[in-house]
Amino acid sequence: MDFSIFTQLFVLGLVRGTMYALMGVGLSLIFGIMGIVNFAHGELFMVGCYIMYFVTAMLGLPFPLGIIASGAGLLIVGFILEKGLISTLRKKAGREWLMDSFVLTIGLMVIFQNLALIIFGAIQRGIPNLVAGSLVIKEVVFIYDHMTILSLATLTVGLLWSFIKYTSLGKAIRATSQHSEAAQTLGIDSGLMYSIAFGIGAALAGISGALLITLYPANPNAGMGPVLKSFVVVILGGLGNIKGAFAAGILVGLLEAFAMFYLAGGWQNVIVFSIVIAVLVFKPAGLFAAAGERP
Repeated sequence: MDFSIFTQLFVLGLVRGTMYALMGVGLSLIFGIMGIVNFAHGELFMVGCYIMYFVTAMLGLPFPLGIIASGAGLLIVGFILEKGLISTLRKKAGREWLMDSFVLTIGLMVIFQNLALIIFGAIQRGIPNLVAGSLVIKEVVFIYDHMTILSLATLTVGLLWSFIKYTSLGKAIRATSQHSEAAQTLGIDSGLMYSIAFGIGAALAGISGALLITLYPANPNAGMGPVLKSFVVVILGGLGNIKGAFAAGILVGLLEAFAMFYLAGGWQNVIVFSIVIAVLVFKPAGLFAAAGERP
């Protein structure tokens, strides 16, 4: 294999992988802390796309402000959704609240999609790039836009991992995920930790939408593709495992990049989902977690 082609495919795979990882980490965080699957995660991604478009294309502000606005906006939205809906459901539905939460998040998915369709229509709204231009080194083209996505997505996951691992609030979130009742006896407000965790997961989806608006223009169905791959990442990485989700995202991105180049179109999805099925059958805890490691 030509070195320049291999390098180009490897870089493209890393870009796609960090994209999937960022979405998957948010989904994995919510599951790891709360034990629920957020089917509306793709719609939070979609809202992030719209916020990014409004800030950069309509207000004409620099793209970093759009990313910050998307993350902060979705952090607030996620916190409110958890406090107003999921927390209420958890208190009133009793032992069946987890099953009911699936229906709740599916309902949120439908509501967000249709509200976007009513307000913005089906028109796609995007921006050409975050950073224009490219750099050629020994026949390998490094697109600045892709390098920006790769760098910022990796930085975001690294900051999240450091926050969860080393800060007092992060440790409180981890304690709640491991045993909420024991955490409560130690003075940790488990309900607040759930809301914060859901908000952080939503913020990661919003940041994903902001970073990827050049690849996924804002439209009511913008989150459908990314959220499907984020579920793949969570399954391969291990439920609730942040580091595993990041590694799985990179793996999926690399597999897709090389499969799309060497095989006919569509085979990348066949390969990826065949691996998912095999993992579910033979190693259901995930490839990167022996027992579905918590964050």
